[in-house]
Formats: sequence, structure tokens, C-alpha cells
Amino acid sequence: MSEKVLRSLTKLFAIMACADGSIDEALKILEEYLKHTLHESNTNIYVEIFERQARLDVDENQIKQIAESAAKDLTLRQRVVMVIDLLELAFSNDVFSDEEQKILKTICEAFNLDFERLDKMQRFLTTNDIEKLSEVGHCLTISNNKEGYDNKRHLYRAEVTIPLAVLYMPLARMYFVKVTSSTHLYQLNGEPLNLNRAYPIDVGGVIRINTQSGANLYHSEMAALFINKIDSDPISFEANNINYFFGKKQGLHGIDIVEESGNMVALMGASGSGKSTLLNVLNGSSKPKDGTVLINGIDIYKEKDEVKGMIGYVPQDDLLIEELSVYENLYYAAKLSFAHFSDEEIEKTIMRTIENLGLYAVKDLKVGNPLEKTISGGQRKRLNIGLELLREPSILFVDEPTSGLSSQDSENVIDLLRQLTYSGKLIFVVIHQPSSDIYKMFDKLLVLDTGGYPVYYGNPINAVSYFKGEANYADVESECIRCGNVDSEQVFEIIESKILDEYGRRTRKRKWKPTYWWAKYKEHVEVPEIETVKEKPKNALEIPSMLKQLRIFILRDLNTKFNNKQYVAVNLLQAPLLALMLSLIVYFYHLDELGNRVDYVFRENMNMPSYVFMAVIVALFLGLMISAEELIKDRTIRKREKYLSLSNTSYLFSKMAILSGMSAIQIIVFVVIGNTIMGIKGLYVEYFAMLFTTACVANMIGLNVSSAFKSVVTVYILIPILLIPQLLLGGVVVQYSNINPIFKNQQGKVPLVGELMASRWAFEGLMVEQFSDNIFEKEFFDVDTEIYSADYLRTYYYPTLIGKIEDCKLYLNENHDGKISEYSYHDNLDLLSHEFQKMEVSSKFDEKPTIQTNFDIATFDIVEANKVQKYLEETRRHYNQVYIYWKKKKEERVQKQLSEFGKKRYLQLKDIYTNDKISEFVTNIVTTKRIVEYGSKLVQKIYPIYNLPEAKANPFEFRTHFYAPKKYFMGQFFKTFWFNIAVMWGMYIIMAIALYFRLLARLVRWVELRFADKDNIRL
Repeated sequence: MSEKVLRSLTKLFAIMACADGSIDEALKILEEYLKHTLHESNTNIYVEIFERQARLDVDENQIKQIAESAAKDLTLRQRVVMVIDLLELAFSNDVFSDEEQKILKTICEAFNLDFERLDKMQRFLTTNDIEKLSEVGHCLTISNNKEGYDNKRHLYRAEVTIPLAVLYMPLARMYFVKVTSSTHLYQLNGEPLNLNRAYPIDVGGVIRINTQSGANLYHSEMAALFINKIDSDPISFEANNINYFFGKKQGLHGIDIVEESGNMVALMGASGSGKSTLLNVLNGSSKPKDGTVLINGIDIYKEKDEVKGMIGYVPQDDLLIEELSVYENLYYAAKLSFAHFSDEEIEKTIMRTIENLGLYAVKDLKVGNPLEKTISGGQRKRLNIGLELLREPSILFVDEPTSGLSSQDSENVIDLLRQLTYSGKLIFVVIHQPSSDIYKMFDKLLVLDTGGYPVYYGNPINAVSYFKGEANYADVESECIRCGNVDSEQVFEIIESKILDEYGRRTRKRKWKPTYWWAKYKEHVEVPEIETVKEKPKNALEIPSMLKQLRIFILRDLNTKFNNKQYVAVNLLQAPLLALMLSLIVYFYHLDELGNRVDYVFRENMNMPSYVFMAVIVALFLGLMISAEELIKDRTIRKREKYLSLSNTSYLFSKMAILSGMSAIQIIVFVVIGNTIMGIKGLYVEYFAMLFTTACVANMIGLNVSSAFKSVVTVYILIPILLIPQLLLGGVVVQYSNINPIFKNQQGKVPLVGELMASRWAFEGLMVEQFSDNIFEKEFFDVDTEIYSADYLRTYYYPTLIGKIEDCKLYLNENHDGKISEYSYHDNLDLLSHEFQKMEVSSKFDEKPTIQTNFDIATFDIVEANKVQKYLEETRRHYNQVYIYWKKKKEERVQKQLSEFGKKRYLQLKDIYTNDKISEFVTNIVTTKRIVEYGSKLVQKIYPIYNLPEAKANPFEFRTHFYAPKKYFMGQFFKTFWFNIAVMWGMYIIMAIALYFRLLARLVRWVELRFADKDNIRL
């Protein structure tokens, strides 16, 4: 308090003393007041000021000026205490004169206090009759008498032989105690209680009763009797016999907690004692193996919907969205909590919360992160708490609220929580190394020892003396007698006392194991009994519909992203930079003999397949990069929102929608820049559709990974591991025909490991589309399909079968001299049987077999072999004619094009729209193995782009060879491009379901539990 204020207050004492005529009594009150404010040596200065002022005459205006000068630097509590001291002075001669009333009224006006509301305090000060005091509003009587206090606020204590009275002043949320008879029985914070005085009881205050039992009256137990009846719904909280296990190791042992409205409970313990685990059990996050947690008789694990909105949780980590302002953080929290509120009501609620938190000055500042602060650590912590207070939960759980804060900020945060208890909130706080002032603010203390053993449960002030007594200390006082401070660290110094070695040095071995203190706890500590409240507290929470939640989540996320300018810049620049880098590197053109550039010709660019494949990889990379940390950074926020029972579906859909939108923008930019530089004419929509789909699949991969792992670093380390299989198994880096035989499909289909890769579907779709659907080729593709299908049959297929039947004939000829083994003969006959049966059902063959197709080894002879050979040679000649027919058809179309456009324009179109390297890839004309034998089947390797898949008996069997022009599914053929897109969206849906049920996260957790050290796992 400043010197100026003290001078003003001293003058007011003097003025009141002159009016009352009790100078000596006023000096006593002043000296006692100054003793608690100043060092004893400085009081003489103000006594002199008092004496000078007492000799002066003053009018009402001068009194008002003095009071207003003092009021500028006095808190509400200080003003109330000052006025009550003046009231005591006025009543010291048992007369409250008109002049005294006038002076006090003037002072109250200057202090902005309602003089009429002091009526209860006047009655409280002037009455010593316990019966009359019990009738004063907001007054609590304490005595050893149980009778005659029905429907009155009364506390029975056998040790209180001389009654006490406690008055609660709601305006300042202060409690005052007085003794009703002269006695030395009571002490408040080491000072005796004198008759006709009202003493303020601060939070953590203790009235000591000077009896042999050494009983105490605590601020918390007195305050509880007011809070339960003042403007709040009653709450009962019961945790019964809580046992919790980490795998096979027990983490919590038989914990019992019983609490009521208006209490603030501290959970303390050394590292690894299970404080945060217990907090998670109590708030409904981690179900215990044994025991129940009840709120108003409702089991929070069995009836979760019944306690929806009643529980609030503030974890140690920030719950804040760093990119949003203080106001915006509260705004979106309010929108998700109060669907029934109008915009005006939302605004009013937010501003009330901001003012209560003392954050009005910073409401428009971006929250920032702990490394780039725009608001202080204390303000961050208050805002964290405010996000929960906004919806007014009945019970609030707070984990390490003072961690990393200055002593002043820590005290402010705990004081904020303390204020909440006045409105009936029940608050549990995990705290470490609190100062004395903070420690005394708690109503109850639960101490856990290493391993999750409860070792103390009761009033915090008694904890030190309890452990000192159990450890046989000579001094068992809890507080410093002179200053009233409590050293909470003494509790842990005693609990964890180390054995000394022969040199007097502390060893690592404890004197008393946790089980020792647990046994003492069970022997001496009694868990109080309370009446279970059966009424469910009122709940202002009303969750928006899923659709409205989706809208709010999207708006919040967009606002968050747009406020992060660096994030926006990086994600906008990634696509154009990668497009430029890729297209410029693969932009191939010829040089003439002098080294001069020859005009760029798209058809001659040998790097087009590389461009297509890398475009797919870029799409995967972009999709992964924007999604990889999406769920990780929201994890703490989602943990808080879990208590609102918000729709996880809406949240996930919002992420999917935003990421899809971002991917769409990136892919549009990439395709426009990359395809334009590469000279890809047309097909912009097709490239966008395929690459956008690929990016969306990558989004979903990223979201699943983000949901499964806890660290952003881990996720970004995983990105190369996720991309490398896409590179290797996309069909370019490692051709499927040359893959490890373990993975190879022996029937010529894409290997199963390849089918799982999004890159394979995207690359194949784009290559087939680029080749078959460009403006030039699509005029000829149907004719080319007939030409190359016939060419394959006449050049490779039937000649191979003829060779097989000739080998069979050679075997049947007894003079084959062992050139053909019996084993080869059987294989050849099996192959012929299979292929003839295929001819009967396949739409690929317009000529159906006219001979027997099932060759029996026992009856097959040279005559039948000759028939088969004759049929095969005739059929081969037939397909030769088919080939010639379709070649003529193509010539006709070419001539039509030439006549329409001219030869030069025709060749220009071919140069612009076709690419030789892509043609080489999809036709596979460079392969030396154009037809291969797998088992008893012939597999076509050449012309895959013209090889229509066989219709399958299983309508859901769609697997086929790479670069197939169409895919067969559900009884019909689909273009490869659109079918591949559909397959990838199928992947997307499957991964979305996996994300919803957190399948990958559960798998990772199972692996941790299975292979990691179970003793170190923390669920």
C-alpha cells in the first residue's frame, strides 16, 4: 500500500475518532491496522499524522476528497476492511451518532460502497447474543450446541465452548469472524480474537482452538456452508476404491475421494506418483480397473450422457489455437457450446468471460505460442481456464496450472480458480511446489507417493504436522508462528527422506517406503461421509447439430490457417515451385549439329512418362505435407472438446473438406503450370481429376498417421517411409515383370503389393488416358485395338500353340529320341486344353473352336493332334485376314484425316498430341518376352494397352494386367481412367472408416504394449 493511501486512511481514522470522541480506541485500532501493513518502526509517522488530523476541523467535502484520494489505490477488499474498522470505532462507545453515520456514508460513497448494505455488519458488530446472530442474513454460528438451529446456518463443534459467529459479505466475497464473549480460547493466524471486533478470514485461514485436542476451524469448512446455499446447484463427488493399472503394473492403489460444491482440492505428489493419471481417472478420460467415480450419484463411465457438460478439463499443455486471437478462441468455444444462444448472447457471454479473466486489454491479440509470445504466460493460462469457464461446468479439473509461470502469475491463476469456488464450482488441481499463499488457498489436499499410493487426504494446513508427527519430529507445527507461512515442500522432504551413510551423506534409499505411508494413511486418515446429491445440476450447454458443428469447425480451421501467413505462403508456393522444377528438368528437346535448339516437339520428349509418374508423386507429397500434423496439433483441443460430446464425424469431415479444398488449389496450379510447360494439350481436366484424387488419398493417409502418432517429428520422419513404397511399386522404378518373385503375380496381373499403392492406379490411369484419349489417338484407338489384338493372335498366340502341338506330335512319334519328356508333353497338353477352353468363352476370339477342347492324355493321339494343328493354322490365317481388314480400315481413316487437314496439319497433330515414349510404355514393344507361359496358361506381354481383360466369373474380381484399356467389374467394362479414380476413392473411404475408428492408432498402441517395456507405458 502506498504512503499516500496510508496517510489518507490515517486521516479518516482521526476524523471518525473526533466524531466518536474515542481518540484512544481509534489509536488502538489504527496501530493494529498499521502493524499488519508496516514495519513496527514506521508506525510512529502515521500516529503523528493521526494526532495532527484529530486537532483539525473538516467539512463533508474535505472528508470526501480524502476518501476519494485513498480509494484510487484501494481494492474492494481493502475498502470493505477499512469501512468495517471505522464501524468498529463508531460502535466502541455503544453509540452510533448521526454525525458518525454521515461521515461513514460520505466515505462509503467515495469508496463506491452501498451504505445501506452495511446494515448486516452493524447488527453483526453490535450483537453478541448467539440466538440473535443466527438470525442475521448470511451469518454462520459455531458452537457446541446442536439444538435450536433448525433451518439456520450452524456448525457444530464440540471444542467451541464459547460461540463464534461468521458473516459472509457477498459483495467482496469475504468472511468475518467474531467471538461472542471475552476469551483467550481462539487465535486467528496466531493472533487472539478479541471481543467486539470483526476479523477477516482469508482463504487458507485457520482459527486455532486452544484446547488439549488442538482442534482447528478452517476457512474451507466455514465457506462450504455458505456456498452450498448461495446461488449454486449442489454437487457431490465420490471416487470409491480407485485402482488403475498400466498393463500389469498397478498405477493407483485404493484411492477414495469425497467432495462437495465450493471446494478446491489439490493433488500433489512426486514425479511418477500418478497425479495426472488420477486426474484423468476422475475426469472420465481413463477408466479404472476397479472402483467407481460418481457425480451426484451418476457413474461417469456407465452413464456418460448424463454427465455431459458437467465436467471441464484444463490440461497442462495449452488448449489454445495459437493463430487465433484471445477473442476468437473464446468465440469458437462459445459457438460449439451454446447452440441456443443468439449472436448477441454469444457476444455478451464472451465479453463477460474476458472481463472476469482480466483479458480485455489483450482480447484482440493473437495468442501465439510459448516461444513467440504475444500474451504473457499468466494470460495464456487464464485463457486456457476461460475456455472451460465459458460453459460453466460444475466440476473443473486443472493439470499443473502454475507450470512455467512467475510467482505472481501463479498466484493470480490460483486466485482465479479460488474465485470460481464461490459460485459453487468443485475444482481439482494437480500442482507442484506451491508457495505458502497458494498452498493455503486449497480446501483439501490429496498427497500421492511414488507408485500411486495415497498417503494423506485432508486439510492442507494439517498435512505438515501430520507427517511430522508420523515421522516423530520434535516440532510438529504446520505454520511459521511469526509469519504464518506453510512450507509445503516439508511434506515431500519427510515422505522421501533418505537414509544417511556412515559419512552423513544421503543415499538413494528411502527411510520409509510408499507402502509404509500408505499403511499409516489407512490407519489414521478417515475419508469423510457426505450426503449424495440426487439432483442433476443445471447445464447451460447445448451442442449444435452435426451440420452446424461441421460449419463451425470449417470456419475455425480456415481462420486458423489464414492467420498463419507463413503456412499459407508455403502451401501456395509448393505447387508452382514443384511444377516448375519438374517440368523444366524433364523438358527435353534436340540440338542441331551446331548445338542450336531445335523446336520442341511433344511427341519426341522422352521424359513424358517420368513427368507423369513424378506428377503423381508430387500429388502424394503435397497431400501428405498438408495433412500430416492436422490431428496432432488439435489433440489437446480435442481432448477438451471431448467433454462437450462434440461430433467426431463433423470434426473429421471438416478436416477432409478443408484438406480437399487446399489440395484442389494446389493441383490446379500444378497442372496449369506443369502441363503448359510440357506442352500437354487438352486433358487438363483429366490430369486434375486424377492428381486431385491422388492428393486426397494422401490427405487421408496423413490424417491416419496423424491420429496414430503423438509427435510431429515422428510423422515427418514417416513421410519418406510412406512415399518410398509409392515410388518403388508405382510400376516405373521397378517394373512388375521384374519384381521379386515373392511378390510377383504369375498370371501377368499387377502384384498385390502394387494394387495397394495409390501411385500405381494414378500412373496407369494417366498413361492410358494420355495415350488413348488425346485428340489425335482417340480417332484411331478402336481400330488400333482390333489391329493389335489380331496381330498378337496371328503373330504370337497361335504360333505358340502350333509349336506346342508340334511338340506333342513329336512326343507321340515313337522316334522322338527323348527330345520331348513325358513331363513336357503333359504340360503342353494341359496348356492346350486350357487355352482351347478359354477360346470358347472369351469375347476376344470371334472364331470359336470347332473341335474337342478337352484333351485327355489317355486318348490323345497323333490323329487328334493333326486335327488340332490344322485348326490352329486355319485360325491363324483367319486372324491374319482380320489384321489386314482392320489395317485397311485405319488407312481409310488416315486418308480421311489427310484429306480434311492436309498432311502437314496431320503430322502436326500427331506431334502435338502423341508421345513416342508413352506409346513405348503402354504397348511394351521393347520387351523381348512378348508372350510367356505361366503354369498352364499363356500370358500376353506385348500390346497391354490393346489387351481387353477377360470377363470374370466373380463379378467383384477386377485385377488385371498393367495398362489395360478397360477394367471388368460387376458384369461390365469401365474405362481404366475412371475406374482407377473410383478405386482410389474407395481407398479414401476405407481409410476414412479406419480414421473414424482409429484403427491405425489402436494398432500402434497394440505394438507398443506388445513389444515395448510395459512398465514404462503410460496410457
